[in-house]
Amino acid sequence: MLIDKIRRITRDGRWIPEIDGLRFIAISSVFLFHLAGELAHRSGRPIPIEPKYHALFWAIGNGDRGVLLFFVISGMILALPFARHHLLQAKDVSLRKYYMRRVTRLEPPYMLSMALFVVMLLVYQHGRLDSGFTGHIAASFFYLHNIVYGVMSPINPVTWSLEVEIQFYLLAPLFMLIFRFRRRLARRISIACSILAIGLAQSPFSHVPRIELSILFSVQYFLAGLLLADIFVLDLPHMRTTWLWDIAGFAALIYMYGTGHDVYAAHVLLPFVFFVLCLAAMRSVLLRKFVSNPWIAVIGGMCYSIYLLHFALMAVFFKATRRLIVVRYDFLANYAIQLVAMGIPILLCSILYYKFIERPCMDPDWPSKLWHTLTGRRGEEVELLDASGISES
Repeated sequence: MLIDKIRRITRDGRWIPEIDGLRFIAISSVFLFHLAGELAHRSGRPIPIEPKYHALFWAIGNGDRGVLLFFVISGMILALPFARHHLLQAKDVSLRKYYMRRVTRLEPPYMLSMALFVVMLLVYQHGRLDSGFTGHIAASFFYLHNIVYGVMSPINPVTWSLEVEIQFYLLAPLFMLIFRFRRRLARRISIACSILAIGLAQSPFSHVPRIELSILFSVQYFLAGLLLADIFVLDLPHMRTTWLWDIAGFAALIYMYGTGHDVYAAHVLLPFVFFVLCLAAMRSVLLRKFVSNPWIAVIGGMCYSIYLLHFALMAVFFKATRRLIVVRYDFLANYAIQLVAMGIPILLCSILYYKFIERPCMDPDWPSKLWHTLTGRRGEEVELLDASGISES
């Protein structure tokens, strides 16, 4: 089937469509958020938001929270093999293989996209960049731009969150030590209290750029993922599917898109809201049916490629699609036109990038296969990757 040829590759076959469906919600929210910003700030003409669209615009304006949902999902996925090991006595996790898996899975798509965008900038600037721009390029390639400059990378601003993810990947084995605690209730209360305490402690630092753009301001979302992994491994198989989870899930979505942007609403309560949303996605009726839809899940599985490409491609395509702004005083009509005009080509470009760049890197054996293709033999260091037990759901 076509879907089987493009869906996410996992080492052990444990594909969880509900997780990729949640990724679809996250990447769709981010895409719609950036599309609204493009229309509002770069159209070259005023496009007022009529009162009847205020609620819609507010919801779209909260779409950047999709990035925080990504953090929760990442925390859960990385925690699963550690949780299975400590709580179910499954196979131990080799840290060397864990870090190597992060490199072989994520670096090629990231590095290639950054190189492409540097070339695009050179073309746009007629081969002339500011003298200090080389520093931005180097910092961006090594996931250090947030720390070094305290601002998002001018090459691809959305990569600020990937820098945060890398910080978590490096520190994750330390966080996973929580699963050594055998008492289930004490362990979960400890994680929940840590999420709450970290969120409350962040208020004084909400306008410090280097902190806001670091794991220090996002760690509670990854911890919510650890709490999810705990329940996923021990309790989820015994939890009933019920309409009550639909109510909880839709309430979580309303909170995600409808609440204000103060630190307490966003960073104290939102990790718990995402925790509920993720559980609801796996044990509800309607919501689970939506997120596990094969095409929704497959597109969600492409989220890394879409995320890497969409912002820069949006800026490129908008130079042409801005001419389609014809209904001057109707925000929704213009927004819908841009969504179709830009959304379709961006999705197609992302699918191609995913199919030919990212998806091959999902195969944990690709370094060994490439080495074999180039040399006709398998190197010992690369072959060790084949024994990795890390699942990348």
